[in-house]
Amino acid sequence: MEEDEKTYTFDYFNADIKLLTLNILLEGFHESKDIFTLDQFLKGDYWEIEEILDEIRDTKDYGSVHDMVLQQIIRIVNDLEMGKIKRVSVRNLSGLIDEVIREAVEEKGGTENEVMMYSSYIDEIYELKKLKDAEGGEFDGRTWDRVDFSEDNFHKYIGHLSQICSPFIEIEIEFNETSLLSVRESIDDYIKNFSADQFLEKKPVYRQKRFYFSKQIENFFNYIKQLPVFEGRVNIPFSSLSEDGFEAVKMLSYLEKKDRIKVNNWNDTELWNVKFNKLPITLNSILGHMDDIEAQVVIIGSEIKLSLSFSSQTSSMVIVDQDGKENIINIQGQVQKEVLRVVFKNLENTYSEWSLYDISETLGGDDVNEIAVKNAIYQFNRKVKLSIPEIDNLFILTKHSAQLNPKYINKN
Repeated sequence: MEEDEKTYTFDYFNADIKLLTLNILLEGFHESKDIFTLDQFLKGDYWEIEEILDEIRDTKDYGSVHDMVLQQIIRIVNDLEMGKIKRVSVRNLSGLIDEVIREAVEEKGGTENEVMMYSSYIDEIYELKKLKDAEGGEFDGRTWDRVDFSEDNFHKYIGHLSQICSPFIEIEIEFNETSLLSVRESIDDYIKNFSADQFLEKKPVYRQKRFYFSKQIENFFNYIKQLPVFEGRVNIPFSSLSEDGFEAVKMLSYLEKKDRIKVNNWNDTELWNVKFNKLPITLNSILGHMDDIEAQVVIIGSEIKLSLSFSSQTSSMVIVDQDGKENIINIQGQVQKEVLRVVFKNLENTYSEWSLYDISETLGGDDVNEIAVKNAIYQFNRKVKLSIPEIDNLFILTKHSAQLNPKYINKN
């Protein structure tokens, strides 16, 4: 049961939209906020993914996607023991009625289903009004136009209405500081392991695959370099959550953890305003390395010679440069580990030109073919460049062979 619980809560870190929820809650706590509105957790069109809509239709557990998000926020707070849900409320009933009427009037070519939908909204508002009238009591200017529920009884009153009134729905949380610090540490550990490609096989729900971290951060850079930069700030739209090439919340969380950016407001309802701490914004700058121009000077102006050693026991490659600086590359992919084990098994052959076919045959042939070997070396090259940006292609790859690049290698 404990293992099932770990697997269940792991998804809160592994899925971008749930990690975003955690970032919003933690940010709110550090800013001494305890009241959130539902629209702060609804970003872009991520929640319009067809698989999610199908899940709602099939299970009938939720009145709408927005209702599912609301219940998910409550589960995250409870499962991770982040605090206590003090209330779920619908505020500004009079303004909510105006909102529903405005939406209905602006609806073009409404179908019978849409007419029924707006009717259900009005019915739920009417029921809320009756609940409020039944409360009676003395006038309280803070709550007179607000209906409060517990986390257990709100669902039957605002299940459908949440679809149109997310700015009107409030969640008040009494945070547990100790638990929140533990959650922050868990997120930091997750991001560290994510950036080391430890979760490649644990792709998040509603995604077809997970790319290597090096590929994701390259894709992220290619995405943001198309956006305008003003005084070091970039406005990143929420539609980035739907990009296939990278996981936006994890990229931003990683860069913020490394102090290379600052997200101005995680719970913004328009876009993310992100301050980049080093300009110009280049792939190397967001990786914390020297920029492209500086790197070219180093490569052209001096001879780079590296000493290499690979440990199959620790699955790590140690690269020592000519200045004695040691870089440790942790190898996560099983094929990468096996390919490097073969290449470095006999030092007399390590620096030779290797046939991809010979490597694949050594590793079993049918299980690991030439394409898998080539991809493993290609990904290893990328991993080395992330750690040492001056190095382009530690292995020279051709269609059928691979060889350690002699311009970088110190055979002694």
